Amino acid sequence: MFDRVADAPPTIARQSDCQTCYMCELYCPVDALYVAPESDVKTSVNEAELAEVGLLGSYRENIGWGHKRTSTAKADQTFQILKQMK
Repeated sequence: MFDRVADAPPTIARQSDCQTCYMCELYCPVDALYVAPESDVKTSVNEAELAEVGLLGSYRENIGWGHKRTSTAKADQTFQILKQMK
């Protein structure tokens, strides 16, 4: 969840409620987000370092969401695991 801030980028609201679902990173149309995988630990990040190593928007890129990207959905085998759980 994000809160609007006048004349500034939105800020994270209720970070303690984060479920690390990556949906905010996935839906960011400008690849400006990075969700750290450790949801139970507050992690400090440096935007310049994230950009340098290619982590900003990396989830979105890896699954092929966005302009001029190829979806990787056909290669996803998650449904096979779910079928076995029935």
